[in-house]
Amino acid sequence: PGSRGAEEALRKAVALFDDLKHHPRLSIAFGPHAPYSISDGNLESIRTLSAEMDAGIHMHVHETAYEVQEAIRTQRERPLARLARLQLLGPRFQAVHMTQVNDEDMALLVEHNCSVIHCPESNLKLASGFCPVERLWEAGVNVAIGTDGAASNNNLDLLGETRTAALLAKAVAGSATALDAHRALRMATLNGARALGLEDHTGSLEIGKFADIAAFDLSRLAQQPVYDPVSQLIYSGGRDCVRHVWVGGKQLLKDRQLVRMDEQRIIATAQEWGAKIGAKR
Repeated sequence: PGSRGAEEALRKAVALFDDLKHHPRLSIAFGPHAPYSISDGNLESIRTLSAEMDAGIHMHVHETAYEVQEAIRTQRERPLARLARLQLLGPRFQAVHMTQVNDEDMALLVEHNCSVIHCPESNLKLASGFCPVERLWEAGVNVAIGTDGAASNNNLDLLGETRTAALLAKAVAGSATALDAHRALRMATLNGARALGLEDHTGSLEIGKFADIAAFDLSRLAQQPVYDPVSQLIYSGGRDCVRHVWVGGKQLLKDRQLVRMDEQRIIATAQEWGAKIGAKR
């Protein structure tokens, strides 16, 4: 943000990586927006730096049919095929959206062991298309849940996003058994950690991993009766069910109250920035 060009942005990214490379919890990835907004030369620079720094690459790919059609018209290849030609694809590559997936795309994702980040509510709000989640799962592609940004997903509610993903996958696949609640929960937890290259540290409760825990209260009327806690959480729960949160063993939310942050100050700051942004319209 604030950079006047690609070279300055890359310099800032490398400097930030150097500042945080020994941080116990923060890691850096490159986030070039999309194939249509980045030149081959800049993509090659990102490929080289990401390899040197062992950093991931997070990129919006095949978000819309128009994006793919324009790439074929102007460059005579699909965006994912271009990224493969430039050698950007790999286990640390996160392909965000992927609403347009043909057999060749699927083969590239599987061959290079890429992750797909599914953002169903953004795709619905922008009428972008539908990610074929069940097909990707069956092919062995790692699929994780994302929200996209607040401009195209107002509430950034990960649990709500997971429920939408589970429901939408059934309609897209034409099968009521597609993406059951347990797999949907995995998409929101361990699959996300794997996409980020952090599956050895978080994403599941195991000895040796960080104690990153969210406790949900399913005792309310809206969640009764509870037969399968995971199914109830995905299909009947909401973020209002979150009661406690620990990150690295440190409690950040206790009985639905922030422990280490001032909620009223956060609200006031958000309102202040909202007024500034609104005044520029």
